[in-house]
Amino acid sequence: MLAAIRGEPATRRQVDPGLAGGLREWLEDGLSSFSAGSPVVVTKQKMRDALSDRPRRADDHAITVAMALGALMDALFRQFVTTGRIEDPIREALAALEIDDRRSELVRFVRALSPDALAGLGDEVETQCAILVSRWPRLAAAWMPRTQESIAIPLAGGEVVLIGVIDLLIGSPSTGRSSTGIVDAKSGQPRLVDREDLHFYALLETLRSGAAPFRVATFYTRTGEIDAEDVTDDMLTSSVRRVLAAVERMGEGVR
Repeated sequence: MLAAIRGEPATRRQVDPGLAGGLREWLEDGLSSFSAGSPVVVTKQKMRDALSDRPRRADDHAITVAMALGALMDALFRQFVTTGRIEDPIREALAALEIDDRRSELVRFVRALSPDALAGLGDEVETQCAILVSRWPRLAAAWMPRTQESIAIPLAGGEVVLIGVIDLLIGSPSTGRSSTGIVDAKSGQPRLVDREDLHFYALLETLRSGAAPFRVATFYTRTGEIDAEDVTDDMLTSSVRRVLAAVERMGEGVR
């Protein structure tokens, strides 16, 4: 697992001092004529929605048991990375979510589940937690692990704001070889969009710090598997195109 996250240090890309500025300039040029009357917030989910060919339904973002499972496992992943210990998974995960006002609706959903549904959710949390504990390594302090790292990138004079919350960021930006890595934790089945989410996060970190990460990875708590890939220029430029296409679609929805 550590090798998958670390990659091969000797082959990490050299930091290109002009890359972040070039990507930002491309975004600014593409958004130069954009105006929606109020700031448009671009997240990974909003990009998915904007670029989807499926008509949106009123219940598209209704809370589901799968969403609750994902939120609970996110909380446990953060706890295990930072403390190395989980004793009562469902109780501790709910306690973590209850102190976050943004999660109040989700907590109410879980509390309102029928006894059978709550037991089923609890069993799945226990199972995935056991996989997390058995598979996820303890990270040395030198890796500088930071959980739930929030990044906001304003563009076009604040007309557009790119926002992401990274489950785990390791390392610190360098002017030599790339030295930061990104890990996202997922509780469901692998999907193509999981990689697209990570590419967006890599773009955000590049714009924020001026140095591209060396690697991005998704850790699946359902199986204990990790899907990792090196960050490339093609990955970052594809993410810029995706952002611009999504913002264009989002702009059409408000005009």
